[in-house]
Parts: sequence; C-alpha cells; structure tokens
Amino acid sequence: MKKTLEKYRQIFLCQLNNFFEKYSCDTQPIYDAVKYSIENGGKRIRPALCYLGGEFCGKNCDYLADFAVGIEMIHSYSLVHDDLPCMDNDMLRRGKPTTHVAFGEGMAVLAGDALLNMAFEAFLSDKNFDENTLKAVRYVAENSGIKGMVGGQCIDLTNESKKSFGLDDVRNLNRLKTSCLIKSALVGAVIKCGASSDEIKDIEIYAENVGEIFQIVDDILDKTSTSEILGKDVNKDCENGKITVVDILGKEKALQFINSLQEQALEALKKYGDRAQKLKDMCLYLTGRIN
Repeated sequence: MKKTLEKYRQIFLCQLNNFFEKYSCDTQPIYDAVKYSIENGGKRIRPALCYLGGEFCGKNCDYLADFAVGIEMIHSYSLVHDDLPCMDNDMLRRGKPTTHVAFGEGMAVLAGDALLNMAFEAFLSDKNFDENTLKAVRYVAENSGIKGMVGGQCIDLTNESKKSFGLDDVRNLNRLKTSCLIKSALVGAVIKCGASSDEIKDIEIYAENVGEIFQIVDDILDKTSTSEILGKDVNKDCENGKITVVDILGKEKALQFINSLQEQALEALKKYGDRAQKLKDMCLYLTGRIN
C-alpha cells in the first residue's frame, strides 16, 4: 500500500499542477498562500481514496482528476482554518509553518475561502461532468458543510469547554469532522463512477469506519509521537482541554476499539472479493500507522 500511495501521490501532483497551469490569478499574495497551503506535502490520502473508488468501479485515475483535486482543496482549506489561532492555534503543518504563520492570519482566512471555492471550480470544470458527477458533488457539499465536516468543527470547538463528553459524543464528532470528508472522497468517487445503490451503501459503511479509525489513530499519535515525526504540533488535545476516544477508553481499549471498527469496515467489503482488495489494504495501512 505504501508503493500504491506513492504512485497515487505522484499522479495527484501532476493533476494538481495541471489545474494551476490552466488557472490564471494575478492577485498576490493570496495566490501564493493558496499554493503554499495545498502544495505543503502530505500523503494525499483523500485523492488516493478517490482513485481507489474509481478502480473499484473500473475507472482510471484520469477519470477522477478534477474530482480528486477538488476533494484535496476542501481538505486543505479545512486544515488552514483548523490551524488558525481562533481554532487550534497550530504553528506546524507537515513540518512547515502553518499558513497563518507564513502569510498572516487574515491571508490564511482568505486562502481557506479561496481553496473552498476553487474546489467547486475543479468539480464543475470536469470534462466528464454528467448526472452522476452532479450527484457526487452534491454529496460532497452536504458532507463538507454544516451537516458534515463544518458541523464536526463546531462540535470540536464546543468540546474545548465540555469536559463531560462521553464516548457517543466523541464518536459523533469524529464521524462528522473526519469521516465525512473521507466519505466525500471515496463515496463521492463511486457515485461519480456510476456505482449501484448497494455498492454505495457498502462503501459508505466502510468509509465511515475508516474515518473513525483515522481520527483515533491520530489521537493516539498526538499523545505518543513527536512533532519531528508527525510534522505538526503534538499534545494539542490535552493543551486545549479536548476529550478524545483515547482519554475515555485508555490506549489499550482504544486499540481494541480500532480493531472492531476495522472488522466492520472489512465486513462491508467482504462480498466484493478481490475487487475491493486495495480498499481492504488501505484500511489495514491506516490502522497500522500506530506501529
């Protein structure tokens, strides 16, 4: 899966570069801030999920090019805003100064705004745009807005002042803040590629569980890793007084909980056999980030 992710990362970087080559913007320094924010490294997990969704449906990476660029722009905008002093106040992202540190707080807000709008420019400029693409973009909009990722960010801010959050509260936060964008990438891709309603339902179950796994692993790494390894500030949840699954269950039970989520994710794909092998491998890879 590491080799597959690197292949996908290189494909995505070419697609992103193609987008900016066609994109004309003379307004500075916002253009530099936008490019800094999205070109700032990362494994590109969400574009990879787009490509995996395409492969599951028999489509190649080129077919998902504009969709993958749009998804990563939404992800990047969310990180820029999440790092702001009024949110998590992070100084590092992927080993580099966060956008507001590099360009100033106001410019970071504008960079996030620009990336969100550019995402929909990418979606709507898709040369393969059809009815399924429209359904996919609508799905992304719903899952990245108040009913999804933004709603999760809202709960996350509230979490800072609520020490009494229980497991169900934190799981709901994780599903909205993290799983919804994971779903946007993968489920959105299979919708665009014309998947059946049963396939969409199963992929959605998989993606929701993978999103929870991703977040809980991040929460464990926040407590056990270093800024040098992760490329971002650590112990931020503790500093901000936020409650995570790890705080509620402890590390060992949190690991057991991750295993149960993994079983549910893999079970949702069981009937698809080898067709879903790369998706299964992705789930195992994301779980294994702790090791």
